[in-house]
Amino acid sequence: MATYWLSFRLQVDGTYNERYKNLTDTVRKLSTKWWVEASSFIVFASASEIDRIASAISDVIYNDTDVAILGMPDFKSARLIGHHEDNDIFELIPFIKKA
Repeated sequence: MATYWLSFRLQVDGTYNERYKNLTDTVRKLSTKWWVEASSFIVFASASEIDRIASAISDVIYNDTDVAILGMPDFKSARLIGHHEDNDIFELIPFIKKA
């Protein structure tokens, strides 16, 4: 069991609510415990591997407009999921990988 953090920005359009629900439902299904008190930030425990979680998140967001960052606070492990324009993230978090 590992702890993960997820931060995300979903493009606001007519499908925003559906994508938000699909994203939170996906995390809920993969987790045994979660904390969702901050907007667009979730901390959760899961037995799934980081790449499995990243793939599941990628499946429910619009990868050409939405962006999510998934990481593990206990390890130098993080994934950038979906659309990004600023490559500084790769310098700020040198161990992050594009999912």
